[in-house]
Amino acid sequence: MSDLFQGRTMTAAYPFISAGTAHTFTFLFQPDKVVFVNLTDWAAVAANLPISVWYRGLTTAAHAFQHVVIDSAAAQSFNFRDLSSNGFTSANTAGGVATSHATISGITQADPCVITHSAYTFQTNQIVRITDLGSDMPTARGMDQLNNNRYRIVVINSTSFSLKDVITGEAVDSSAFTAYVSGGRLNLETRVLALNNPQVSPYDSTPYTPNVFSYDPIQYKLTAGTSVMGADGDQFIIEAYKFGQYEDLGDLLT
Repeated sequence: MSDLFQGRTMTAAYPFISAGTAHTFTFLFQPDKVVFVNLTDWAAVAANLPISVWYRGLTTAAHAFQHVVIDSAAAQSFNFRDLSSNGFTSANTAGGVATSHATISGITQADPCVITHSAYTFQTNQIVRITDLGSDMPTARGMDQLNNNRYRIVVINSTSFSLKDVITGEAVDSSAFTAYVSGGRLNLETRVLALNNPQVSPYDSTPYTPNVFSYDPIQYKLTAGTSVMGADGDQFIIEAYKFGQYEDLGDLLT
């Protein structure tokens, strides 16, 4: 089952026993509505919370619309409340290409230009494209001269490398470039060059392990807070719904 539902309504159910604490649930598709039914919490006790409902796209992610038992004698009269804390929080993963890019944390104005990045196993002579820099961003990030260009790299250590011209092989001199501010991304254009590049010694003890080029799908996750999860041992069933059509009608004018 996937989120490629092609206009068809999709549903799924998940029974579980609560541990009485907040928990993050992963769904098979992106739900538009999720209902948590506490099968234990229908007892004739006032203020029990047998049903909690979440809708995708709410103004505040932590909201939970809940049934509240208000008749302690009959356990059949309910009120509704909009819970503003300890309710639901969307926890979707971003997805995308998992191991072909890194974020930039620093760029020197020097000869050669050196880039510091989030930990990633680059290899000398790989080619990267630099993006998300320059003055055209919502907040200027500096190093306009590097933005959207391709460079060959020379690995210095696990979090930095210098730049060379991809054609001539000359070191890039960034001494006169616009000072780096923040942000930026390194997008890897070439993959594994050689199994032992950069040189690892002794090779048979710690061989180079290349990054794998793979697509990381979006995971649709929802965290249910303590006000939803009830007490330890409560039995639940989750109902997840994907609407066949979802239209935002906006403000209706009279």
